[in-house]
Amino acid sequence: MRERISIIDCINGCLKSWLLPHPFKIVGQVLILAVLAALAIQIIVTNVLPDNGAISLGMESLLQQMLFRRVISVVLYLAIFFITCSREKNEDEMTAQLRGEVLKEVCYVVMFFYIALKIAATIFSENIPYIMHDETSYIASIIWMLYYGRFELKMKSLRRQSRQFNL
Repeated sequence: MRERISIIDCINGCLKSWLLPHPFKIVGQVLILAVLAALAIQIIVTNVLPDNGAISLGMESLLQQMLFRRVISVVLYLAIFFITCSREKNEDEMTAQLRGEVLKEVCYVVMFFYIALKIAATIFSENIPYIMHDETSYIASIIWMLYYGRFELKMKSLRRQSRQFNL
């Protein structure tokens, strides 16, 4: 009789193969350096202009700035993705476990600061943030629901396994 394989088991087994090859990490680092250089050049150019770049800009110049910001944002996000989701040169089980541990730690820290910021904004702000009109609350809630659901599935699986061994 064949054993049923769940999508979770498939994800766990395929996670290592989902990572990008190591050269993508180098490409991501080069892209980050390019973004930093482009931002530095923009700062230097705008500070050289009279009135700190506050000269009247035509519509064409504003469109160029908007395009520049979009390109910089896309390149930065790609660089972060490439660096985060690429393998190390020597990727083994210990490295994969370390990757998971670091990801958990970072998620907990980000969640803590996000919740603290939202509580402070709710207490000290005149404009009370409404959950129904706050996109970041949607994202945080979705991430939390996915985390909690995955955690509960893992715990259920571990409890089932422990009952099988305790019989």
